[in-house]
Amino acid sequence: MKKRTALNSLLLLAACMFLFSACSRQSRTTGTDTSSSGAGAATSSPSVASQPETQPSPQTPASSQAAKTGWWVRINPAATTAQTITFQVGTSKLQREEWRVWNAGEPAEFDVPEKYAQAPRLYLRGNVSPIGKLATLCLMYKDRGVEHMSFNDDDSETKSQTEIDIKCR
Repeated sequence: MKKRTALNSLLLLAACMFLFSACSRQSRTTGTDTSSSGAGAATSSPSVASQPETQPSPQTPASSQAAKTGWWVRINPAATTAQTITFQVGTSKLQREEWRVWNAGEPAEFDVPEKYAQAPRLYLRGNVSPIGKLATLCLMYKDRGVEHMSFNDDDSETKSQTEIDIKCR
């Protein structure tokens, strides 16, 4: 019985340390990195509401068009009926993070966070709201389309810079 209690205590301590480490890493990312357009920001972070009005929200792009110097996304607003698309980005399904929320009426082209802009492979996941409404977009690398995505719930793709999708011109 004492061994079981000791083992449970150690497991609880390890879990607490893991969670504390993850939380502190998350708060450092969102608190100090303002150049990554919201990388690591939660989709409904209270820190967004408390930002000074002079700083752009990490969930909205700073400009109306992507620089197109690396990976970027182009939403087709004419074919998109979803009000909101929530994105995750990373180098793989296991190495991903919350990125941004796009709302209907916002600019339809935007760059991925700078730390992924030149990544050899990119993972992109999109979720629509409300479910059942359509999102149509292209994942682009520099001047060419890499993946056409059209979904009414969620979709994810991992693509390399050299791939081409003729549906995205």
